[in-house]
Amino acid sequence: MSKEFKNILKKHAKSFYFAGLLLDKRTLNDAAILYAFCRRLDDAADNLKSNNSHELQHLVDDYRQPAPTDSVNQSFKEIQKKYAFKQKFIDDLILGVSSDTNFKQPQNIKNLIFYSYQVAGTVGALMAKVLGATHPNAEKFAIDLGIGMQLTNISRDIKEDSVNNRIYIPQDMLPNNFSSEDILNDKNNKCIFDATNRILEIAEKYYQSGVDGIYFIPNKNRFSILIAAILYNSIGKKI
Repeated sequence: MSKEFKNILKKHAKSFYFAGLLLDKRTLNDAAILYAFCRRLDDAADNLKSNNSHELQHLVDDYRQPAPTDSVNQSFKEIQKKYAFKQKFIDDLILGVSSDTNFKQPQNIKNLIFYSYQVAGTVGALMAKVLGATHPNAEKFAIDLGIGMQLTNISRDIKEDSVNNRIYIPQDMLPNNFSSEDILNDKNNKCIFDATNRILEIAEKYYQSGVDGIYFIPNKNRFSILIAAILYNSIGKKI
């Protein structure tokens, strides 16, 4: 595996990295390329508050070129062709990540689920292809697993996100005019806990669906994604 992709995976996705060590080198390399592509987009969106305000658009524009100049985009385009990734999933991923640059708090759980599909369910669908799940029905379960993992991320990072003026807890789960400052106020801990618990209960259903779909992954790669799902689900249980 390329050292660049390996380092990105090891630094930012420890659960996936350790689970991925059960994969053969070629599959792990391609999974790391996919993760690196997604990670770069996400980091670029977060950098909009810095001097790198055009980084996200630059990466997207470069990706859309027939021959990208960015090394991660180049490698990603190669595996996109190799696995015949659906362009819709990549476009939806870009839309979801880009939405964070003009952030709006979800109004309800439906909005949150759709966002989670865009930024993580899409990645699940693409990863399923890398892992060898070619059956058309595999996509739905892979998307569900991605959504479950994203809901776990959101539940884990509530206070960290509030520092960046982002509240992913839907508006209808919180009191009216609930602000980022309210998230950090200890007197609101119970309110936040109750909302987080509801989100994690919903995540559990998506995890169950995702695990049910592991049947579509070839035996040689099945155990790796099961380990990743268990590790991620345990984060929610700890929360």
